Amino acid sequence: MTGKRRGNGVLGRRAAALLGAAVIVATTLASTATVLAQEPTQGGTLRAALTGEPDTLDPATSTIYTGAQVYDNIFSKLVNIDENNEFYGELATSWEQVDDTTWVFDLVEDATFHNGEPFTPEDVVYTFERILDPATASSYAPLYDAIESVEATGPHQVTFRLSQPFGPFLTNLANNGQIVNQKAIESSDPARNPVGTGPFEFVEWVQGDHVTLKKNENYYRDDLPYLDEVIFRFLLVDQSRVEGLRSGELDWVDAVPLQQLPVLSQDPEFTYVTNPTAGIPDFLALNTIQPPFDDPAVRQAVRLAVDVNQIRDIAYFGAGEVGYQEVPSGSSWFDPSAPAVERDVEAAKAILAEAGIETPLTIDYLGLPQYPELLKTGEVVREQLKEIGIEMNIEPVDVSIWFDRFVNGDYQITSAYQERSVDPDNFYALVLRSGGLINTTFYSNPELDALVDAARTETDEAARKDLYAQIREIVAVDAPIIFAHYETINYLMRNEVCGSTVNPTLELRLEHVAFCE
Repeated sequence: MTGKRRGNGVLGRRAAALLGAAVIVATTLASTATVLAQEPTQGGTLRAALTGEPDTLDPATSTIYTGAQVYDNIFSKLVNIDENNEFYGELATSWEQVDDTTWVFDLVEDATFHNGEPFTPEDVVYTFERILDPATASSYAPLYDAIESVEATGPHQVTFRLSQPFGPFLTNLANNGQIVNQKAIESSDPARNPVGTGPFEFVEWVQGDHVTLKKNENYYRDDLPYLDEVIFRFLLVDQSRVEGLRSGELDWVDAVPLQQLPVLSQDPEFTYVTNPTAGIPDFLALNTIQPPFDDPAVRQAVRLAVDVNQIRDIAYFGAGEVGYQEVPSGSSWFDPSAPAVERDVEAAKAILAEAGIETPLTIDYLGLPQYPELLKTGEVVREQLKEIGIEMNIEPVDVSIWFDRFVNGDYQITSAYQERSVDPDNFYALVLRSGGLINTTFYSNPELDALVDAARTETDEAARKDLYAQIREIVAVDAPIIFAHYETINYLMRNEVCGSTVNPTLELRLEHVAFCE
């Protein structure tokens, strides 16, 4: 699923990068490392606030965004995407698409895992075989089900052979392709003792309070990371965060109360960072196998009763974008020609009447107090649904309880989200395709499944866009989900902290963050 703060993109080099057979030589550093407004200094402890606690630090099985915020600093991937939506290499020095179904990656020669094991092509093979192994139960397996084989084809080379052309392949590697070490996985608990090749090593996880990481002194990138230590604290999004920044108790936070964003983003005491093309689609999830939402008429009526503009204005205090699609308007995948769903209360009432649905109809909404904007979305929708004769009770629960009930279908309606939706496939293949591991609405539509499969195996970007336009039309009519808002990410930090960027994959990338002069 989904996880907030929360488990994919704009194709960084567009069709040429994905379709051409020419070798793409990767830049060895993200562009964020080369342009810093201030002079970074070595050392220091960054005290960072996250909006929740990880579920696990095993990248193959984590489904909560806060898990990725931590473990993306522990692990490295073959490739990544910078804040300008360009691919660059991490553990890969270059890569070549030999033909429609064959990709060859040349690898760095001097990377070492935190347990002292040298990084080899066999680690890449093991990583993806483990993700695809049903025993792992990885939610990200559908992102790699086109892989037929992964082979070490040289001392510093690995070759992926796909069963069919696969448009989002590079994007998926950049989103959820953290490379693990077999010895580390099998000798310890990967959920609580993560071992990667990344800029920081795991130190401790104190449940309910913090995770501590320390600098990887043997990191394969010279002079990185800058920081000696990072302490991630799990804090609510409230005034205490702002007070923590002002007092010096905190140095960096991943969110601020949205009602204060216009003022805080202009406060000279802080540095504010956002990115209009990097964020999270928030949506209403309707359980399609539980009454009353097993009836398409009820789902359609709710869709017509919801006013997404009001959700943005009230729940998000005008921040971000109204929710129409799984990507923001700045994405190359956004379809400006797609009609927005206009609120139509009378039409919603008529649908219920024609279907013989008696009102008032009572439904239950599973709420998340830890994420104020999501809980507020429920409150806004509750008032909107009253106008069509639906009474919605809000049941607030802790995020861990919410997640368990959400994935097991023990709910009627809730607010949900899907992180890292960089490429539309990252959303639809996981969230709405029949049997998808993050399909928590339990929606099933063979026509949509066929379109999703066709879109992910299509390599022409224009053809893919046409297929996603058809998918969005089906979703708008069947309404297993209702896009509510596109949430742009906002980081706030003390002025002496520099180098932080909001990236399409939403990883924090703290190897570039420093205390600056």
